[in-house]
Amino acid sequence: MRKKKYYIIWVEGFTYENGEKVKDLTDYGFKYTTKLTEAIRIKEDDIALIKSYMKRHGVAEFVINGNYTFIPTSYAPKGTILDLKRIEI
Repeated sequence: MRKKKYYIIWVEGFTYENGEKVKDLTDYGFKYTTKLTEAIRIKEDDIALIKSYMKRHGVAEFVINGNYTFIPTSYAPKGTILDLKRIEI
């Protein structure tokens, strides 16, 4: 069985393992974490929505469209998959 693919949103630092990642989306912006196990996971189909959300909240274009902003992973600890229904995107 093929594992589901999710994406971690990496926004700052030299490597995604140690840099800042998005922990949560809020009505007013983002919460960040440096812990990989706390970073939210998004589905591939939601990347365009998240890019739009990031733009509205002042994230620079070069970050939004960077080659390493959305890091693929098949590992999603309990509670880290983003529920888009609970926030206005």
